[in-house]
Amino acid sequence: MQIRVSEIPDEGLQLLDPAALGAIYPDPAWTLDTVSLFVERRSQTVAVTGSFEATAHLLCGRCLEPLVTRVAPEVDLQIMPQPSGRQGDIELGRDDLEVDFYKGDLLDVGGLLRSETDLALPMKPLCRPDCRGLCPVCGGNRNVTECRCDPRGPDPRLAPLEALRRLP
Repeated sequence: MQIRVSEIPDEGLQLLDPAALGAIYPDPAWTLDTVSLFVERRSQTVAVTGSFEATAHLLCGRCLEPLVTRVAPEVDLQIMPQPSGRQGDIELGRDDLEVDFYKGDLLDVGGLLRSETDLALPMKPLCRPDCRGLCPVCGGNRNVTECRCDPRGPDPRLAPLEALRRLP
């Protein structure tokens, strides 16, 4: 969903219906469950505040089993018109971490929600905290079956580095 910044009413715009925003995520298994955003125009700057909940389908970072993750980030962003000039020349300071840019007169709400969802996802998703992962020898899921593979020794190509570690 895109909003024309010039058409945002003076009293602001309340976004409460996830269905009205359309398909936000490229993966159809991911869903936007609830949304409660307030969009307010302050001259050319747009303030977006509120929260939303989304469901993401990921793979475990250790055993590669599918898992469902729910995220519920709080949103508090200032969105400004994109500065003229080349995009690579924009330098952000410490106070600019919650600032984003819109192009022309269009604010892409779907892109904003995708970005906030990506930031809220765990860096290493796990199916459970004690996930044992995959066997490095046979590739079997150690959560499902007990692996009887012999552990591998150190890589012989790293032997010269081991000698450096023993130096005083």
